[in-house]
Amino acid sequence: MKLVTYRNDEMNNMFNMMDEFFNSVPQKEMKRGFRLDVLENDKEFVVEGELPGIQRDNINIDFENNLLKISVEQTSEENVEEKNYVHRERKMYSMERVLRFKDVDPENIQAKLENGILKVILPKVELVDTKKRIEVQ
Repeated sequence: MKLVTYRNDEMNNMFNMMDEFFNSVPQKEMKRGFRLDVLENDKEFVVEGELPGIQRDNINIDFENNLLKISVEQTSEENVEEKNYVHRERKMYSMERVLRFKDVDPENIQAKLENGILKVILPKVELVDTKKRIEVQ
């Protein structure tokens, strides 16, 4: 029978790999982007996105040419005072979703972030009937 012993750094490497696997944003999610729900009623469209752990300053929302673009760029780094660390990690990722809407009033779009949920409200433009019958003389 052979007794297997682990050195401290081998165990740390194993735990670090497990931490990275369970605590990072999965690569598939990063490529696909964050999850969105789009609701519609008579007055507006409502877009809700799941952004847990994302700070308000890391979210950009643009509306141009009927396209709503929501992008996130997040960097996280632990501030470690000790200079003798053996292993140190930083996470950086960016995600983007683009949705097409028509008949939206861009001047009155609102957005808020609460409890990790981004809510963007896109009011609809009142469509005026411009149809006019022209009489032939």
